[in-house]
Amino acid sequence: MSVPLVLSAQQTAALANNHAILLVDTRPFTDYHTEHIPKAVDLPMTEYHWSDTSPTGIRAFTNQMERLLSFIGVTPNKHVVFYEETSGMMAARGVWLLHYLGHRKASMLDGGLRSWRKEGHETTTEPTAPKPSRFKAHVNPEVLATMNHVLGSLNDPNRTILDVRSEEEYDGTLVRAARRGHIPTARNIDWSRTVSTQGFLRSRNELGRIYSAEGVYPNKEIITYCQAGYRAAQTYLVLKLLGYPNVRNYLGSWFEWGNTGKAPVKK
Repeated sequence: MSVPLVLSAQQTAALANNHAILLVDTRPFTDYHTEHIPKAVDLPMTEYHWSDTSPTGIRAFTNQMERLLSFIGVTPNKHVVFYEETSGMMAARGVWLLHYLGHRKASMLDGGLRSWRKEGHETTTEPTAPKPSRFKAHVNPEVLATMNHVLGSLNDPNRTILDVRSEEEYDGTLVRAARRGHIPTARNIDWSRTVSTQGFLRSRNELGRIYSAEGVYPNKEIITYCQAGYRAAQTYLVLKLLGYPNVRNYLGSWFEWGNTGKAPVKK
């Protein structure tokens, strides 16, 4: 059974008492401790960086994530709903992660905790203890890009490399690795353009115009990247929401590419 990629606060509240729903707060524990949705477990997503996309590195990443999702209680029948403060990168990373591990019942709360509060739904400071499971990954490699995959895509007319960092990171003004700049041939669309000032995803018409205006079309394989694969996961989710059939998140992103001498860089 497929589930929507994004849910409104109202939809999430209607599902919250269903035993087959697992709510996951992806913010830091200090934020979770201050206020969160009742029954949500805490999974501070930014604590789980990964920059090695060699075959050995990807096997280790997969094993670690399988154990992590087992700890928070993911099972085949669970519909997992990730959220943060807004429609941001951490909740989207959770959705992408489950897609990679072969679990399609994953959604993001659109507007995040901000929209939940605004609609008057209850929050709590009472932590929810996870109920560990034995989650088994069924890896879907079609949503993952490795360094080798990106290297093989540089001159492929059927693939579009999409840098979703800020313009300053893209042009090398802001340096966050040993080398500055961007992957050759990459187009730049800052991920933050997809989120409204209220914290919701923009309308599908608006989102579609953002990508088509920059030549990012659904008839190509799209490879998203940022600094560490979080903003890129948010763009992955948006493109899938728009119906793009072939989207990959480059997990290592600029942290791997910009710190590796063999990878070509354009400034």
